Amino acid sequence: MPIEIPLLALIISCVTATIFAITLAITWKATKQNTRATYAQLLRGFHEDLTQRLNKNAILHTTEDCERYANDYLNTLDEIAFLATNNKIPTDIAGYFHRFFSYGQRIIDWYDNMIGEDFRKMANENWPNYFEFCKKFDIKIRSDDKLPRIMLDYDKLRSNEK
Repeated sequence: MPIEIPLLALIISCVTATIFAITLAITWKATKQNTRATYAQLLRGFHEDLTQRLNKNAILHTTEDCERYANDYLNTLDEIAFLATNNKIPTDIAGYFHRFFSYGQRIIDWYDNMIGEDFRKMANENWPNYFEFCKKFDIKIRSDDKLPRIMLDYDKLRSNEK
């Protein structure tokens, strides 16, 4: 008994649709796993970068070292904030760095007090994503965040360099 053409077409269509659905599901699962791996790699990379920057505070010797330390730290935070505020990474990943963002607020206050300029205005222009992120997630300075001793003695350091 031969299979009629409409029935054959229906069988082929069903098989094709099933194969397509299975392929789509496998692709979606692989993409999701790749995305998670990418986010984990980003998280690890940013964490290592910020931790290395914090560990460099022991080798600060000049006012230029202090300013570079602060700028590099804030640049990294601004990168994370940019990715989070533009939905390139989940905000949970950026939220993981809440404590680092809080320390960034301490650095900005240091700049504002020690440099003597209206640094907060300039900082808003240099690191807009950082400030947007801090405002959105109500990030404040933590009382237990402490700057390196040399940064606290910045005025003394600056006078010694003259």
